[in-house]
Amino acid sequence: MHPTPARTPAWLSTWMAASVAIFFLLMLSAPSGYSVGGGLLFLGGVAIWLAGTGRRSGAADASAPPAAAWSGEDRTLCWLLLAFFLTNAAAVLWHADSGKYLDQGIRYALAIPVLLGLRRARLRLDWMWAGLALGLAGAAAVAWWQIGHIGVPRAEGFLTSAIPFGDIALVMAFWCLMGAILPAVHRRPAWAVFLLAGALAGIYAFIASATRGGLVAVPIFAVLAAVALLRRQYLRPLLGGCAVMVAGAAIVMTALPAGQIAEGRYASAVAEWQAYTRDGNAANNVGSRLEAWKSALISIPERPLLGWGHEEYDSHLQGLIETGRIHPFVGTLSNTHNNFIEIWLHQGTLGLFAFLALLITSCWYFCRRLQSPDLTVRVLACCGASLPAAFAAFGLTQVILGRNNGVMFFVLSLAILWAAMRQAEASGGVQPPLT
Repeated sequence: MHPTPARTPAWLSTWMAASVAIFFLLMLSAPSGYSVGGGLLFLGGVAIWLAGTGRRSGAADASAPPAAAWSGEDRTLCWLLLAFFLTNAAAVLWHADSGKYLDQGIRYALAIPVLLGLRRARLRLDWMWAGLALGLAGAAAVAWWQIGHIGVPRAEGFLTSAIPFGDIALVMAFWCLMGAILPAVHRRPAWAVFLLAGALAGIYAFIASATRGGLVAVPIFAVLAAVALLRRQYLRPLLGGCAVMVAGAAIVMTALPAGQIAEGRYASAVAEWQAYTRDGNAANNVGSRLEAWKSALISIPERPLLGWGHEEYDSHLQGLIETGRIHPFVGTLSNTHNNFIEIWLHQGTLGLFAFLALLITSCWYFCRRLQSPDLTVRVLACCGASLPAAFAAFGLTQVILGRNNGVMFFVLSLAILWAAMRQAEASGGVQPPLT
């Protein structure tokens, strides 16, 4: 890593900026859309690394300032991504597990060249915001089609289930809402309305997914936004935006079919929890999760360092069921439904520490900029901090990073937002105008 990256060829900067937009555009609205954007970002990152300087691969963008100098924070993020991959690989090799269990872990390592490339490219924030808003519009259209015409009970887009679809839509909607602050403050109403519409589309997709766990992240978003934006000069656009969002959310809820909103699922969750705590009934949604956590926490102390292999844990779990220590229904579950416990169980304490270090460090690095004097930096820092915070909240009741879509969204969004924020810092917040 060079301490002061050289200017990147203009065509590669355009490639990376367009790839960012495509990644968010297709994330929820096309089958395996995240793979298309992710592949383009990886190829661009490798090309920038190979190019080295503008003299090798075409003229550099003379109007663009040099990328911000590499810092200890940049290096630390790269090392933490690599560390999590290495602990995952070590656990798989130690347990002689199938190579498919490297599938998610290797994506953390593949995100490193993407981060390197994005840090040296000149990104376009207007392209990024447009990709987010249009991507959410596509997600809302897919959700409307699935519920209104196919008749599925919960919109799931083209992802593996309704849960990651709704959770990722919620995160992207929050980013659109934050992005609308910039044109609102700079009196560009068309862009502000466009991004607010994108946020509303994301809220529709989230509600249509009837996902319960995602709401845990909403208070986190509110706190981060308050720290970043509560200033007297921003009070009017903030209140206006909140009023639009409340009215829009009310319209969304009335537009959905009766029973589509998740309030019935919240009531059933309470009843299932009571059935588990009172009668030991684990043959339901909530009870099975609690029983899966119990079985994992019984087993982890037996192999604390590198955890259990997947096949040997399945055999161990059957032994726990046969001895009556665990409810038999747990044997039908594909995982523990908790990202932290899942990593601890199968990658041991080393894997859990590597995962927590990545989440906490990345969140802290973004949070350090929430009080930046520059509004653009604060907005991007708020979006960036919300990513690990939200995924930590989602991971309490699901293994969202055990899915390709969840991992790709997390690691690539982390790289994108970090690079965009560092660019804004280096340029004093000066960005191509949102016109």
